[in-house]
Amino acid sequence: MQTVNLARLTRRLALPVLLALAGTACASDLGSPSRAIHPMDFIGQDFNLQIEKTQGPAASSYPNQGAIVRRMLAHGQWSSQGAGGPNHREAAGTSQWRRSGTGEWVEISTETSTIAPGGPASSVLTYTFDGPSHGRWSWNINHGQALLSGSFTTAPSKPSAEQVLAPVTNAGLHVPLIIKSAVSTDLPAGSFPAAGLVLQSYAADGTLSFQGFGPGTINSKGSYTYKRLSANTAVEETLQTSDFFTLPYTMVYTFKTANSGVWYQNFANGLIRFSGTFDTFAR
Repeated sequence: MQTVNLARLTRRLALPVLLALAGTACASDLGSPSRAIHPMDFIGQDFNLQIEKTQGPAASSYPNQGAIVRRMLAHGQWSSQGAGGPNHREAAGTSQWRRSGTGEWVEISTETSTIAPGGPASSVLTYTFDGPSHGRWSWNINHGQALLSGSFTTAPSKPSAEQVLAPVTNAGLHVPLIIKSAVSTDLPAGSFPAAGLVLQSYAADGTLSFQGFGPGTINSKGSYTYKRLSANTAVEETLQTSDFFTLPYTMVYTFKTANSGVWYQNFANGLIRFSGTFDTFAR
């Protein structure tokens, strides 16, 4: 009669269950409070950082609008790129992670890039998850010399075809923008649109037209560039010309479906900050 090693049998029976549970946990959303998150869960994710506020004595040396995408790689490595406004650069480095509260993670980052030398000597990024794949972020550079902050989303670094939501170009599209919020610290209320709809129509030659509907909106034209940064994030830079002004803006599109999402616009280098929802359809 063969003797059964009870401990070995228990381990064998438990292993498939543990693997199944681990697989389920890894497939869950990063910000879910119902499970423990390990920094390894961030590997293969793009953190799309929408820049909404900058301050500090050295802030002018860093991006003040647009978006930065930090790609989390294996072995504590990361790479990044950005678009929209000045001072964006490609970079790479290493990170150490720690959890500082429910839904909050701190990334202590060291840049090792030789792509564009001169990066920050000290970086501490804090991500506060408000939901499964989005939240607020802040970046403390060189012990407060520059402080950047805004909202973020996560998306797969190597998405399937179904996970790629942002188009490679917006040429040939109509994009109706619903204005949900408009804020200016320099202009009086009523001097710029605080609600309404703007239909933006993009041509393949890099030009676009604007049709405004609602109080304070106007018709105008412009020229644009567009760059997809990740599976769900793209940045547009436009020079808008009307009968009253010629001014630039930077717009970040965050796609929630293949033809809709939310937008954030830094108009005239921070003169007005607009945000709202959008849809897209072919011209």
